[in-house]
Amino acid sequence: MRLIRAWLFAIPVLVLSVARVSSHHGFSSVYDEKRLVTVAGVVTQFRLVNPHAMMLMDVTDEAGRVVKWTVEFAGRLNLSNVGWTADSIKAGERVTVTGNPTHTDSQRMFFRRLVRPNGTELLPAADQRLNAIEEERRQRARQRNQQE
Repeated sequence: MRLIRAWLFAIPVLVLSVARVSSHHGFSSVYDEKRLVTVAGVVTQFRLVNPHAMMLMDVTDEAGRVVKWTVEFAGRLNLSNVGWTADSIKAGERVTVTGNPTHTDSQRMFFRRLVRPNGTELLPAADQRLNAIEEERRQRARQRNQQE
């Protein structure tokens, strides 16, 4: 019985992992999945649209110049399935964003994490799903342990 439960957990995790890696177009042709960059700035626009949500932000560089950054997200359906709305990120909000940079090191990245000044975080849809699956697994394990 425990083996069946383990497989019931493993299969969705594997499916979500494969789905994330094999997106509908070439992620790796644009973004460098082996590197991460982090920038802090002010959101100027967030659009929850398909095929990919987009956020524009003003980031002040080391020289004191304001540089426009573009952050690309998963599509509207993926994000809204885990509770994101058009108001999840607001213009004027100060945020710190981490993501995969482009191979050309342009001011563009693919979203991996957003942190607000109060410490709250937004994560990609796939990460949120995996976290939810993992939490459900922990709760079931606790219930089993209490019954034994």
